[in-house]
Amino acid sequence: MQRSRRAAIAACMFLAIAASPGVSLAQTADELYASGVKARQAQHFDEAADLLKRALALKPGNADVLVQLGFAELGRNDLPAAREAFSRALSLAPAYQDASFGLAEVEFRSGNLDAALPLAESVVRAEPGNADAAALVETIRKAKQAAAGSKMKPAPAAAVPAKKAPPRRADPVAGLMQQGRRLRAAGKLPEAEQAYRRALRLAPKNTDILVALGLVVGSGQRFDEAGHFFDRALAIDPGLLDARLGKVRLAIWQGDLPRARALADEALASAPDNVEVLNLDARIALLEADYRRAEQSFQRAFAVDPRNAEALVGIGDVRRAEGDDAAARLAYRQALAIEPGSADIEQRLAVPPPRKWRLDIGTEMSDLSDGLGDWTDSSAGLAYRLSPATTISGRSRVATRYGHTDVQVEGRIDQAFSPAFSAYALAAATPDADFLARYSIGAGASWQVMAPARQFGPVSLNIDARYDDFANAGVTTISPRVQGYILDGRLGLSARWVHAEDDIGTRADGYVLRADLVVTPRFNLFGGYADAPEISDGTLVPTRTVFGGLSWDVSDPLTLRASLAHEQRPTFDRTIFGLGLTARF
Repeated sequence: MQRSRRAAIAACMFLAIAASPGVSLAQTADELYASGVKARQAQHFDEAADLLKRALALKPGNADVLVQLGFAELGRNDLPAAREAFSRALSLAPAYQDASFGLAEVEFRSGNLDAALPLAESVVRAEPGNADAAALVETIRKAKQAAAGSKMKPAPAAAVPAKKAPPRRADPVAGLMQQGRRLRAAGKLPEAEQAYRRALRLAPKNTDILVALGLVVGSGQRFDEAGHFFDRALAIDPGLLDARLGKVRLAIWQGDLPRARALADEALASAPDNVEVLNLDARIALLEADYRRAEQSFQRAFAVDPRNAEALVGIGDVRRAEGDDAAARLAYRQALAIEPGSADIEQRLAVPPPRKWRLDIGTEMSDLSDGLGDWTDSSAGLAYRLSPATTISGRSRVATRYGHTDVQVEGRIDQAFSPAFSAYALAAATPDADFLARYSIGAGASWQVMAPARQFGPVSLNIDARYDDFANAGVTTISPRVQGYILDGRLGLSARWVHAEDDIGTRADGYVLRADLVVTPRFNLFGGYADAPEISDGTLVPTRTVFGGLSWDVSDPLTLRASLAHEQRPTFDRTIFGLGLTARF
């Protein structure tokens, strides 16, 4: 039960990280924009237009992307497409001088000198030092004079030599933003933050910078500061989608899925076809184990942008969560064809197929005081994962005490109903029992009440109930337990209360305290103390126990275990040595 619960927690953390911008699954709008600008500056206009169109699919209302797309279309001499891009940018930001300059260039190349001149002159008036705009004004005036001198209408586009857009002046803010994007993509978050902060000093009300800073500091788990940056951006532009999505990501990083869902639903209502919104909605659904909704949203994102690798990766993650590894790998390979060399996608493909079988073997040898001899207790169990949510298992146990041997068989089913709630049921029988229960039935449940957040969590509430029928008595045991983790999940602490009662009214209560420490990713220690009743041949025996042990993951499929315990009973002491292994295949 504990292993399945930890697996569910690990899967939840893995998906939340996958949604984090610090560990991007595919190119973000900012990265596509930066790549598009770089391609345009290198005069690779076809590539630039493709990249910028993909960025525009993620950020349909971004004027910067539209302006850069306009200049890329100018480079391809696609004047209608360039005019549309610049016009859309001006409808969003009427004072955007680069958009006015680009539109002036389009009108000039189209031969519309009367429309081109006032546009270019307005840029010069707004930016007196803009040499590019001044040169364009001079060129248009000369063209008008030549046309007037010949008493001819302005020549059509074919008669006017196409003039390449003058080199753009360096914009320090844009340069710092591009530098920040490159550093962030390379995983250099502190350096990216410094670049963005320098840009913010130059343009303190630039919402793109504020959002970028929020994402960077949020990736570093400085959640309060990240929220402050997003709030500043929203104070400037209350409807800014990028900042709203930043708050969605922030809620995911903090493990607050209900808040993330509420914010994502609001964004989805206002931008139902935005690819980034759809991908985030799908990621949250995946964390909620709502695989149907997750796949629908990823599929919608892919339909809007067929070159969106993140949507394909998400579809693969859904398939893997559902247990269909072959279909997951197919989706990952399709995503890799769009983004060759992506480390994130290659890592997913490198994950071995899931192992559905688990073999557990263990043995304990007890040394009793006062010359009472030894006890042995050995078991072998085999479990099979029917689906990511359902596991069935069987176990046989052979115990020897005072020259008598009992053989017990047990069947069990574990079911995860959600990432936060799971339950199990079991039944066991011992034919011709001498000291073990003739039959047993049991059930239990685990509910994660707090998701991992910063250095704390998760916290779960658990309960186990069991009835054991012995030859001379029946015993009911109820054990509620609380378990939590600190130090970023490296230290687990649990406290269990044990209540036992037999069928003649004898009652006993006690407790068990335990700590689990992750020393390295492969090596774990545990230890604890118990003052709780032990059921021995149908009798409730007060017992105090100190115990400890270790586990070592020799490899992915093999784990070795060892334990040592000392138990004090009213009539004798018992020292218990245990060894075991788990093999997954």
